[in-house]
Amino acid sequence: MEMKKATLRTKKGLIEVELSTDNNQLTTLKITGDFFIYPEEALEIIEQELLGITLEKEQLENKIERIYKKLQISTPGITIDDWVTVILKAVNL
Repeated sequence: MEMKKATLRTKKGLIEVELSTDNNQLTTLKITGDFFIYPEEALEIIEQELLGITLEKEQLENKIERIYKKLQISTPGITIDDWVTVILKAVNL
């Protein structure tokens, strides 16, 4: 299982992801960087909730959007599209 990494510079910080995949599905995901996310535990929940998802732009957008709404997540300067972009960037490197 090969670990893939990518970074994305956003308006309000750097997002770094490290992930692995199997059959175009996310099997591990670790997100780090110098950004703010509220509530703080939301990052771990996003990492867990995305496991097993098919790595397609629309699927990722919909899932992350649902997580944001459910947990009322706030990430100043970082959009859902930023998360999708950096995850897909890692996959496609």
